[in-house]
Amino acid sequence: MTDIKNQQKNYRQTSFITETCFIIFSCCLFSSSKLYGQEKNYYFFRPYDYGSEALFNPISVFVNGGCDTYQQLDRPSTFDAIPWKNGTTSVWRSITSPLPVISDFGWNRFLSQEIFPTSLDMNRSQWVPNYMLHGIGGGMDSRKIAEWYDFNGYPLPYVLGAITIMASEFFNEMVENGNHIYPNEDCIPDFLIFQPLGILLFSFDKVSEFFSSELNLNDWSQPVAISFAPLAFRNAGQNFVMKYALTQSKSTSVFFHFGNFAIFGLSFKRNTEDAISIGAGMASTGVKSLPVQNGVPSNTIESGPMAGIYYDRNNSLLMSMVYSASRNCRFRLNVYPGVISSSHFSPGFFITVADPRIFIAGVTMKILPLGVSTYVPVK
Repeated sequence: MTDIKNQQKNYRQTSFITETCFIIFSCCLFSSSKLYGQEKNYYFFRPYDYGSEALFNPISVFVNGGCDTYQQLDRPSTFDAIPWKNGTTSVWRSITSPLPVISDFGWNRFLSQEIFPTSLDMNRSQWVPNYMLHGIGGGMDSRKIAEWYDFNGYPLPYVLGAITIMASEFFNEMVENGNHIYPNEDCIPDFLIFQPLGILLFSFDKVSEFFSSELNLNDWSQPVAISFAPLAFRNAGQNFVMKYALTQSKSTSVFFHFGNFAIFGLSFKRNTEDAISIGAGMASTGVKSLPVQNGVPSNTIESGPMAGIYYDRNNSLLMSMVYSASRNCRFRLNVYPGVISSSHFSPGFFITVADPRIFIAGVTMKILPLGVSTYVPVK
């Protein structure tokens, strides 16, 4: 009984501290964002009516980021299977009272696995997705969606950008949490440290300019859709790309595509606008539970080979075809709007083959925030 009272006391104390720090940080971020909202120099958003840029909007960003982890989870992504109550409760209690969770998990383990790059061992390198997906990818997306809001005339675009990305991140942590109820260590560095730092980092013009002009960082997320029988999000995935030119003419570049995978290769310019990229690497094929420490669970990923070929125009992805060892995506073909025709109603489509013998297909249009999908288990 004494231990329970002490835990409750610690929860209230750290909850107050966390909420206070988060409010202060948010106020600073929102205040500075008013200045950025007046600018028209877009580093990442391009109002193209073709490719991945044509499908970039707040809803697609929220769903792709929130449901990204379903690519590696061994459970259904239907609406009734999403852990709305337990996932929300666990994540909220953990991020508003992080210190007891970290103490039970172990500060040395937390800092060495989640914060500092101390190891490349898969069981001790949770810092990799923290830096790449939340810090760089999520930070860039916060700037890009803020530019989308600004382009479309919304007030306080950088406030809305931060809210969109943090809401998507919370949804992602809720989905990843599953039906486990408190504590959740994995969500603490993602939501409280790396995602806010990424938003702050990319609020600086020089940082955004470097990643935009020198590394050609961009969002190449999936053309996400919704199915109605059963009701579920399909083909979700938050993916990013970088290209670093190897020649002065920029005809050949090192190609790095990453999300729940990491693909390296080369990108070749066909002309001043179009490029074909080929690469191979490793993809997450599942989630593996690590030893529980004082009642605090932690996870890492299992991996397998992946390869793909990509066609883009002005860094807006037009088509991709990938093979992966992941049971949730053995083969995937994405064709974005603008390939079939250049009209305002130009459709895109996707086809995914998964295990055990599941066929998923859908249609997307640039006038719709989400596409429409079918889900067919093949007998």
